[in-house]
Amino acid sequence: MRLKPVKLALLGAIAISLFISWVIAQDIGHLGVSADPIPLVQAKRPLRRLAIRNTGRNSNLATARPDPASKDLRADVSDIGGASGKAPKAGSNAAASASGAVAVNTTPPPVEPVAGKPGPKPEAKPAAPTAEDYIAKAEDLVAKNNPRAATEAFRQALALKPDSLDAQLGLADTLHDVKDYGNADTEYQKIIAQHQNSAEAHRGRGDTLYELKRYDEAVNEYQAAIKSGAADAGVFNNLANAYFRTGTRENRDHAIENYRKAIEKEPAWPDAYAGLANILRVQKQMNEAQQAVEKALQLAPNSALAHSVAGRVYADLNDFTRANAESQKAVDLAPKDSPSFLSFAYLNLGGILYAQRRFDEAIRAYVTAQSYDRTWAVPRNSLGNLYLAANRPLEASEEFETAAKLEPKSSIIHTGLGNAYAMMQKYDAAIANFQTAAQLDPKNPNPRSNMGVVYARQGRFNQAVDAFNQALQIEPNNAAFQLALAESLQRAGRKKEAKEAFSRAEALGAKVKKK
Repeated sequence: MRLKPVKLALLGAIAISLFISWVIAQDIGHLGVSADPIPLVQAKRPLRRLAIRNTGRNSNLATARPDPASKDLRADVSDIGGASGKAPKAGSNAAASASGAVAVNTTPPPVEPVAGKPGPKPEAKPAAPTAEDYIAKAEDLVAKNNPRAATEAFRQALALKPDSLDAQLGLADTLHDVKDYGNADTEYQKIIAQHQNSAEAHRGRGDTLYELKRYDEAVNEYQAAIKSGAADAGVFNNLANAYFRTGTRENRDHAIENYRKAIEKEPAWPDAYAGLANILRVQKQMNEAQQAVEKALQLAPNSALAHSVAGRVYADLNDFTRANAESQKAVDLAPKDSPSFLSFAYLNLGGILYAQRRFDEAIRAYVTAQSYDRTWAVPRNSLGNLYLAANRPLEASEEFETAAKLEPKSSIIHTGLGNAYAMMQKYDAAIANFQTAAQLDPKNPNPRSNMGVVYARQGRFNQAVDAFNQALQIEPNNAAFQLALAESLQRAGRKKEAKEAFSRAEALGAKVKKK
């Protein structure tokens, strides 16, 4: 009995989907284990402090009082010694006041001025506060962990001196500290427009864009800061974080390079080792990843970040006894006043539980991670991948859709969403998301190969051929891609090309059924 063309196309599509089902799983990874955890430790840039540079200056602000605990506190003798600065004579009121004794009024009554002679000079009014005084007050408020009040003091300084770079940077920095990232970005842009080579402004804007999840732009600002002279370990660490969070394969090598630079600058910094270990794990360089994370643990035995990454490294090494212990310790050590870090710790725990196929526990861990930070897309992406693996595509699509709204430029999330739509047979929506993913990460072949699967399921074999050829341009030695290409060519009736493709697939190690 001859099969109708529709049935033939369907069988061909099923065959191709079986051949490359592992390719889709590759982008799912171990529920995002290949893409998480995200290093959350951003180094705070060193601030330029006007008050520190001018410690000899007396403030005219009534609120700027000396700190009795300061080692640099000096007695203010300006009102005691008069204009000459000399110490008061023994027995005077000023001396008694300075020594803490009770003052006795021994001063003779005022003498009426003699006609023709000048009377006593009127007391001088205190000078009005200057811009520098307001800056000093603002910096004092920053030191006392009151950035909101500091923003107002910086604004008062700018009202007096609009071109003060110290006040401009201070205002932008404090806006960043109170998480007013939109206005902080505006202020940094104003500074950069006037001072194009300000390493501090570029660095501050990079940190702000990172928090706004505009990672490509953050990369550009960090690079501009380095070009303008920033060379501390923190700027290289933050650049590495931004590279990693762009989500593209190409940028992973750049992330590794910059973590290494951070470590060169500061060899005893555990957070940089943890970040390096994470990206090495993603790149499957497991020996180096293990060495780096163990160095992080050696330098900081109580670091929640180091233990969290260690859990993922040991899970990838199939040492689940150690992985479980490390992930639980990360949860225990995670600062309870830091929701983002608690989210991070539970996310990693979920990935480790999934790798052990403890699905219900993994789901609870991911949901907990979401509850601590509802603005973070990664726990949504990871839970979506779990639902895909459990053949629950509707729930998976809901998680991916929410994740895509939070991070619309994530290739990984759009690939996951495309996979969910494909399982639901929403093929056009799947293709649209694979196309978006391919545009966002041009060096990643998986969105293109997954697109080929969907085209084949629709019976659009010539378009499937194009998609698999694009994937092979990125990974020419991928046997599964080559085999899927051969099947598509055969179903498209292009027998000669199919024969050549089957030969290439076999040479790459694919098992080709003889026909």
